[in-house]
Amino acid sequence: MARLDLLRNCVRILFGLCLLLLSLLVQADGLSDLRAALKQLQTSDPVAVDVEFKLFGRSGESHELVDREGLLNLRLSDGKQGMQVVYSPETIALLHKEELAKIADENVKNSALNAVGQFDYWEWRELIYPAAQLGLAIASYKFVDEKNDVFEGNPARLLTFSLPQEKIDKSFRKYVKKYNHKFKLWINDKGVPLASQLTEKGSGRIFLVVGFKFKNTVAMRYQQQGNRLITIRREVQDESSGATMQSQRHFISRVIAVDNSTGAISSANKAGNPASSP
Repeated sequence: MARLDLLRNCVRILFGLCLLLLSLLVQADGLSDLRAALKQLQTSDPVAVDVEFKLFGRSGESHELVDREGLLNLRLSDGKQGMQVVYSPETIALLHKEELAKIADENVKNSALNAVGQFDYWEWRELIYPAAQLGLAIASYKFVDEKNDVFEGNPARLLTFSLPQEKIDKSFRKYVKKYNHKFKLWINDKGVPLASQLTEKGSGRIFLVVGFKFKNTVAMRYQQQGNRLITIRREVQDESSGATMQSQRHFISRVIAVDNSTGAISSANKAGNPASSP
């Protein structure tokens, strides 16, 4: 009788384990959901956004670092004619005024000119085409794991990736000796990206005698706008040093979607929550 009870208990345990395994197998695969969502969100629907780009930084010789700050406002739009960048007449006038001021003082600390040289196509595309950029990223990254998490008080799925050292830029790779990279991406139950956070650091040597090290973080916050994805906040912090030179930079891009036909702020953003880093 004792053996029969033991057998029954084993059967119950095995049955429970089978149910648990089955539930895990039928649970949505976050990576597959992400890929499907990114494919759907790479549409040609027109979109326009107003961007405020802030720069804080310092660079130069270790004993003589020069501070730089800048604030720039512009509009990015994407439609039948592709991506367009619009500087308002006021911004153009400001930049001209600052160019004149720079003749008298080339080390102007706070200037829109400081920002305009740091904010270009590489940043624009991450604001306007984040679905395409994420698709490119996960094609190179190595998937690590998926787990349930919470984002801004709501259930979310957290996907973690890494980038092997052999995948970093070829022209830079040969100088890097130590490298660590992690990419975290929060998605909703449909696979739509909510936010991401990239961290990387490393060190190396150039010409055997010049050592360098670096550390970068990039935090993004996404929003679905119609049938496409846009970035509503992008924050970058990077530090690097080598020989006697140092560089510290902090970029923040805040984005508000506007009605592409009227230029008015879209209703989706009037009631939206303030963007924040994950």
